Amino acid sequence: MTGVDEWGRDPAVRTMRKVFKAMEDSQRELFDSMGIYYYDPRIRLWREMALHLSEKAFSFTGREGFFMNENTASNMYLHCLAHVMTDQGIDVPGSYLPEPTGIEDVLKEIL
Repeated sequence: MTGVDEWGRDPAVRTMRKVFKAMEDSQRELFDSMGIYYYDPRIRLWREMALHLSEKAFSFTGREGFFMNENTASNMYLHCLAHVMTDQGIDVPGSYLPEPTGIEDVLKEIL
């Protein structure tokens, strides 16, 4: 093992790391705002379901030629997570979510 992160030099990998970091940060902010302990056992299911919806959204945006940066991806994921939580009986106040500016059509398509 050389200790050099060859993957970290790849621009696509760097971009995806930024996307996942933004998604994690926004998720943590949502849970903190709602007073949900980050190690709550329900979170795993919510995250898995939100990831599935997000993958559908990312696939849809790729087909439609929609530009997705880390902020847009994070926004999309957070709305998917809120949708899942609501389906599971958790009230997610809209004030805790960013405006779905630019992703409204994608959300309508997948949710």
